Amino acid sequence: MVDLIIHSGLIKSNENCCLNAQMADLGFLMSKGSNSSGLRRYNERVLISSLRGLGMASKFELAKLANLTPQAVTRIIDDLEQAGLVEQRGKIQRGLGQPSTMYALNPKGAYSIGVNAGRNDIQILLMDFCGTVLSKVAHEFTLPDPDFLVEKVVQGVSYLRSSLSPEYQPRIVGVGLAIPWFMGAWQQELNMSDELSQRWNNFNPRETLATKIELPIYVENDCSAAAVAELKLGCGARVDNFLYMFIGTFIGGGVVLHGELESGVHGNAGALASMPVTQSRLETVPPVSGPFETLANRVSIYALRRHLNARGFSITNISQLPSLLPAAQAALDEWIDDAVDAFAFVALSATGILDLEAIVLDGNLPRDLVQTLVEKLTEKINQFTPVGVHKPEVIVGSIGPDARAMGGAILPLYAHFSPDKSVMLTNN
Repeated sequence: MVDLIIHSGLIKSNENCCLNAQMADLGFLMSKGSNSSGLRRYNERVLISSLRGLGMASKFELAKLANLTPQAVTRIIDDLEQAGLVEQRGKIQRGLGQPSTMYALNPKGAYSIGVNAGRNDIQILLMDFCGTVLSKVAHEFTLPDPDFLVEKVVQGVSYLRSSLSPEYQPRIVGVGLAIPWFMGAWQQELNMSDELSQRWNNFNPRETLATKIELPIYVENDCSAAAVAELKLGCGARVDNFLYMFIGTFIGGGVVLHGELESGVHGNAGALASMPVTQSRLETVPPVSGPFETLANRVSIYALRRHLNARGFSITNISQLPSLLPAAQAALDEWIDDAVDAFAFVALSATGILDLEAIVLDGNLPRDLVQTLVEKLTEKINQFTPVGVHKPEVIVGSIGPDARAMGGAILPLYAHFSPDKSVMLTNN
């Protein structure tokens, strides 16, 4: 087992600001309870979301974008500034008249903790209001265990909370857990015992963590959370409809339609691991036991490790891959070509059904390997897109291995600050 602690830009502030009063204002702004105040809450979230997308804007620009009166925007922005959620960023002269005061989100306005509970690793990170990762803790292991997960999450949350000055700790709005569904499955591939599988099947992460962490707990499928991170912090700024694919121990994904994550009826949209694909031509891929091959058996870190080991290159963790090169390059190229064949089948099938703009590919892999997969997948799609299907763009994911944990951290921020018309309802 390997434990890593990574720091960058921790906040240890000596500012003598009135944060207790600001936090009271924050609670007042975000938890009013009548119909009229519900509309006000919704408008606050609209302006916060607008500033998140624009980066910086004047009150006049926000009023035009949100279709609100300048007077209403002035009152809301002034209150959000008093609560510490937005801040002034100087003035800009645009045309005639007085320079406009520019506003942006205050990075210290709110914080969130994101957790990725993978099948071979855990990442726990602290994110500020603008989406910057301030610090993170990571653990690697051979088999996932729910008791180990709870222990490390509780320790990690405590550590990350303490990395903030005491006056900022109340601004942590929650913990978002990104975790694969069906953690007790894939027993043969993970060499998981029946006893451990059953413990996972009986494990309720939200209920268990809620008894040990005094923060709201939000839970989402790991790759759906990664898709949210890409949507909010990556290519979602220019693409509204895409299939997101993330290569981890296995492979998962998320579906984004019209700028929103589409979770599906059971919260399982983008379950790519079990997607049927054509049969592999590699002899290192086990024979098909059912009527068709599955994507995870061809495109996953598990499949890559299996192939390299069969070719005589011992590897137990993806971090060992660079040390095997260039000796293992030929074997790696074999896996890449086979993975791209399977990828193309799924990408074109999904595009034919959903009429997607793009396929976004990311993973817990070296960035040059992800880039190679995208380039080869682009070539394959250009070659084999059938008549009647619009060719999707293939994009390298912009976030990388931290996408799942960052998506987890976005969940509490989204719940507290993103526009949702249900906040206009009384007592919601």
